[in-house]
Amino acid sequence: MVKVSQKISEKIKLLPNQAGIYIWKNKQGEIIYVGKAKNLSNRIRSYLVDTEKDIKTTQLVRHIDDLEFIITNSENEAFILEAGLIKQHRPKYNINLKDDKRYPFIKITLNEPFPRVLVTRELVKDGGKYFGPYTDARSLRKTLRVLEWIFPLRSCNRQIPADKVVFTRACINYQLGKCPAPCIGKISQHSYRMVVRTMTDFFMGRYQEIMEQFREKMLAASDSDEFELAALWRDRILEMEKIQKRQSVFYPDQRNVDIIGFYQEMSIAFAVVLKMVNGKIINQETYPLSQVEDTDKSDILSGFLKLYYTDRDELPQEILLPHEPSEFDELNDWLKHRLLLPQRGEKSKLLAMAKKNAFQLVEEKKLFHLKKANRTILPIQEMKEKLNLPKLPRKIVCMDISTIQGSDTVSSAVFFENGKPKKALYRHFIIRSVETQNDFAAMAETMTRFLDETKKHPEMQPDLIIIDGGKGQLSSALEIVKAAGSEIPVISLAKRIEEVFIPELSNSVLLPKSSSSLRLITAVRDEAHRFAVNFHRLRRSKRTLISELEDIEGVGEKTKFLLLKELGSVDAIRNATLEELTAVKGVGASTAQKIIDYFNHGQES
Repeated sequence: MVKVSQKISEKIKLLPNQAGIYIWKNKQGEIIYVGKAKNLSNRIRSYLVDTEKDIKTTQLVRHIDDLEFIITNSENEAFILEAGLIKQHRPKYNINLKDDKRYPFIKITLNEPFPRVLVTRELVKDGGKYFGPYTDARSLRKTLRVLEWIFPLRSCNRQIPADKVVFTRACINYQLGKCPAPCIGKISQHSYRMVVRTMTDFFMGRYQEIMEQFREKMLAASDSDEFELAALWRDRILEMEKIQKRQSVFYPDQRNVDIIGFYQEMSIAFAVVLKMVNGKIINQETYPLSQVEDTDKSDILSGFLKLYYTDRDELPQEILLPHEPSEFDELNDWLKHRLLLPQRGEKSKLLAMAKKNAFQLVEEKKLFHLKKANRTILPIQEMKEKLNLPKLPRKIVCMDISTIQGSDTVSSAVFFENGKPKKALYRHFIIRSVETQNDFAAMAETMTRFLDETKKHPEMQPDLIIIDGGKGQLSSALEIVKAAGSEIPVISLAKRIEEVFIPELSNSVLLPKSSSSLRLITAVRDEAHRFAVNFHRLRRSKRTLISELEDIEGVGEKTKFLLLKELGSVDAIRNATLEELTAVKGVGASTAQKIIDYFNHGQES
């Protein structure tokens, strides 16, 4: 039996042998999985039996901390409740639409006397008419801009009553021909509603009916010698034809059909819904899916159908599926027996088209991931192959020495992970064992101290060490690594022609200048040099500043620090008056006088 929290242990004792839904929660109280069961007791206990499970279920069980369940009258009721809860809570371990964003809908505000057409991401049961969702929001807004001229309706937020005129001026949209101005009584409610009805017919795909209406009005205007009005209807017909031409796939049955395409590779999966209205495909909706790896494709399709059709006011006459989903009979009952699994004929060709679109989306996603990964993986992969490394050098450390004639010798160790600097793991060292200029000895101390630190912090253990220098420096570095009992590969990079030395070869390796691996190696080397030089300059500058104050009797380290901090430089201290020096906290009158006497004596001499 899997070890579970006290809360779950208590609830297991009360599990009923009835149908219902169960909800697993984590320690934070978040819903992480919703499932349904014909027998709640048997289903829930199956999670806790210590048997082999798939990867997703194993991960789920590790995170469960609490349990809730709801008893239903039947398995069918449990099915409907499960679908609603998954859509509402989007649990981590259920099949989900990948982006948590809501797709836009078209809303016609039929609950208003003079309705508007809006784009919304919220479905609210307030009497409005919704169409969608539309996964391509940019294309949707572009179409709406065209429709403003074909079906002129108001877009303002004015509260316009049905029975009286309360405004005296219309907005600029009336002058542009994009609004019939119901606010100032230019159109009756009945006539306005006729435009709204025609707009609704458009979103329902009744293009031919609308075109016939427009042609009749154009001919009537022409017969009455109202040529400007006839031209207006002609232009609207032309715009409608442009929109219609975009919907190139036609099916002679003229039914409303949803065509579901699906394709998956490993953790990348897409569902595509081709919306066919009156025999014509008017929209394609695309949905990336998450939590699909190690999940059977029949379960994925079943999960998607639950998410997609929950809370739908209207269902198509047919739903074409690419393969049989799990829980097919329950799904078909829930969706009023609209599910079809065509094997041949025109409907199977429509499914093939939907699958091609889903396949294309998966390929694009794979390409995007590959390009993103290549920016770091390709140089590392190339480095492994060209330099004969035992594994991918994801973690690289480069060391460099900085000194001038043996003074203030310091060193640096910079850390790169997956081709990117990780500055939290940068280190610099003040060389203690070398008093004269000896880069070999300085590098030996640096490597020894760095390797000691990796024993305390295993996350700093590199896959490759790069040092600046030639074959001599490389040999010295290898001895230090072996003495430390480590097997970390070491290479060196000589500055002259950017040649790389590796232990196995007597000659250096010359990587092409266009090589991404050489660019990474030199970038790491340059960063190590920069970090070492900056630290050396800081040390030298600090020593130079303080050295001029060293010989003043009675001025200790703390006083020097306070003077430099307050006055900023040795020159400022040299030129300071007695009052300015004593104004520095911790500097008394006698100390201030000693400083003045010292610098005055120095100037006189």
